[in-house]
Amino acid sequence: MALLYADERTDEIEAVLRRLYREGRLVVTPIVFSERAADGEFETTASLDQFLTDLRIQLSEPSREALFLAGERVGRYTSRRPDGLQCPACGTKRTVQCDACGEALSPRQHIAADFLIGGHATVDAVALVSFDGTFYESYFQQ
Repeated sequence: MALLYADERTDEIEAVLRRLYREGRLVVTPIVFSERAADGEFETTASLDQFLTDLRIQLSEPSREALFLAGERVGRYTSRRPDGLQCPACGTKRTVQCDACGEALSPRQHIAADFLIGGHATVDAVALVSFDGTFYESYFQQ
C-alpha cells in the first residue's frame, strides 16, 4: 500500500507490483485491509475496495498453516526481545520497571499483525513487498 504515500520509493514499488502482477495475482490479508482503513486515507469500505480493485489487488484469507507459523514466530520474537530500552543515538541501555508489579518493560516494535502478514506471505504467497525487509527476513526466511 506504499503507493498511497508518494515518496522516493513510489516508482520502485510500482515497478515491483507491476512485475509481480504479470507473474501472478496480488493479494493482501484482512489485517492489511484494516491497517489501510485505520490510516485515514479512505472514508468508506467502498472507497478502499475500489482502490484495491483499481490496482487488481485481492483480499486473501491466510491459511491455518500461515496463522500457526505467525504464532510460532511471535513466540520467537518475544523470547528474543531484551528487557528495557536502548537509546538509538548513543546506545545507552536503560531498564524500565513497571510501577505496579516491578516487572521489566520491553519495547514493542512489532505487533502480531506483522507476523500474520509474514506468515501469510511465507505459506500462501510467492513474495512479500515491504519496506521492513530486514524484519521479515529475520523471522520468515524461505
